[in-house]
Amino acid sequence: MRTEGIGNKILLIVMLCAALGMFLYLRPRLFSPEPAPTLIDRLPESEILGRFYLLDVARETSSMMYYQKIPFRDLISAEFLLSQGKSFGLDVQKPGYFFSDEEGEWGTFLSVIDSSKIDAGVRRLQEFTEIRDTIIHKRKLHFLPNQNMYLFYDKSYIFLYHGNQMKKRLGHAMFAKNGEAGDSWKKFESLKTFKNEKLVVFSSSERLKKLGIDYGLFSHDSDSISFKLKTYIKASRPLKIKLKEPEVSLAGTPNMEKELNLHIDITEFRKDKQHPLYKWIAEMGRKVSFPTDAFFAAWNGDLTFQEGGTQMVKEEVIATEYDDEFNLTEVRTTKLVPVPGFALLISVSDKSFINTLFAKGIITKQDAKYRFLFSPPLKMNIKPDYISAYSSDKSPVVGKGGASCSGLWNYKGTKVAFRIDSLTTNEVFGSMEFPVHRLLRKSKFF
Repeated sequence: MRTEGIGNKILLIVMLCAALGMFLYLRPRLFSPEPAPTLIDRLPESEILGRFYLLDVARETSSMMYYQKIPFRDLISAEFLLSQGKSFGLDVQKPGYFFSDEEGEWGTFLSVIDSSKIDAGVRRLQEFTEIRDTIIHKRKLHFLPNQNMYLFYDKSYIFLYHGNQMKKRLGHAMFAKNGEAGDSWKKFESLKTFKNEKLVVFSSSERLKKLGIDYGLFSHDSDSISFKLKTYIKASRPLKIKLKEPEVSLAGTPNMEKELNLHIDITEFRKDKQHPLYKWIAEMGRKVSFPTDAFFAAWNGDLTFQEGGTQMVKEEVIATEYDDEFNLTEVRTTKLVPVPGFALLISVSDKSFINTLFAKGIITKQDAKYRFLFSPPLKMNIKPDYISAYSSDKSPVVGKGGASCSGLWNYKGTKVAFRIDSLTTNEVFGSMEFPVHRLLRKSKFF
């Protein structure tokens, strides 16, 4: 009995020691404070998301700012921004994040090192613009009425916002929990494409998904005269489109305001009328009664469109005059008149498609010329493998090869060039580029 009692005491001691060890092991986990949310946890979902490294972007754009002779360019240099960040408690060496949508709402977050220094920056800002204090969620914010912007800061971050949902956006930021970032932000952060770029924009909006696009990525690249957006698009299903060598195309001409070159293999695409991109094109076509099915059935994948400049064409003028015996006679003369430059070429396997365009009213005949919807009067050539229409007296030069899948569009006076560099089953790599001088000249700040 005595031996049994000793054994029970030993067992009890072992159990107590095990319980104590377990308690000591679990104590930090049971009683430690909940981890603070990261900057990404505080960010709301939106149509457009982005990440930037402020100092690196400043370095990459410095040559552009100096070449364009931007006033105050020294104030947006990397060295100045770093010194100001330290003075006002901002950590400009860590990545910042932003969100936006097509309605004009946007916001940006930066990390904070010392929040006690930010008030000095606010007072400095008051020297240049009106700032009012307001209260949301029992916290003080600064409101800039002239810019319709809010400024809020905490111990770890500063939040600058423009829009009409500040209460909702601030509540999301203030009450965020660690590890509860939005699905779009998680997906964005997990991507390896453009991972090392210093400015990246991401979108996985519903508008893109309706086109069969899972998400799009854009990264910046710039030199002294232009700004370039490298583009990556991930489709949610096979694109069924391939790049091909041009079979026929129009030669390039100067002074183009708008231009489009397409050279694609649509053999598989034309078979899938339920493809999101096919359905979207058909929906757009229905607005002008365009026969989308007939077009894709006839089209061989080459298309060149050019618009811009002015061309002088001969036009017959009929005037009524009196002859020497005062009889009314018709006098026919020819004069040169200016018309907008316009040219279009499509490769086709079935020229009866043109008859469908006439029947739909897409093409109408005017004397010896034709109109495509709202185009100027055009001449038309129908060849065995292509159809072309043009506003000049002479047919534009038609060739093979040399033309890439690219385009040029004039957006509010700024020419934006774009091109497709490569296509895979579900991916598109391309770029957009535009000159910076017009953009900077329009800016009220510069």
